[in-house]
Parts: sequence; structure tokens; C-alpha cells
Amino acid sequence: MKLIIEATGTIEHIHGFPARVWKGRTESGIEVTCWIPIVQTRRDADNAEFERELNEIEVRRELVSIDMRMIL
Repeated sequence: MKLIIEATGTIEHIHGFPARVWKGRTESGIEVTCWIPIVQTRRDADNAEFERELNEIEVRRELVSIDMRMIL
């Protein structure tokens, strides 16, 4: 399965950790929401462009708690 996701400006706290909300869809068109606390690129890559693009997104911080038992 492949996901195509786009970063949003929303950062929510999941189990006490900040996580950026990413929205997207699968190849078959199923819409998904992802809470991603960490993104790592290759260590030998130049991350400047990735970081610049991510930092250009205006951040809206929201306090949300999700019961992980509700996640499939």
C-alpha cells in the first residue's frame, strides 16, 4: 500500500508528544489522517529544502488527546 500525504499546519499532542497532522489518501482513494511525531530523511541527504518547505507551513497548535484504543 502507498500513501500520498501532505503536511498541514496543525500540531496536536498524542500521548504527550507533539505530532504534525498530515492528510492524504491511498492509491485507491481512501482518505487518511496521520499524526506523525518524527520524520527522518536519509542521513547523507541535504535536508535544507525539506526543512524550509515544512517550516513555511503556518503552524496551528491544538490540544487533542486520542485514545489509542480507538485507532484501528
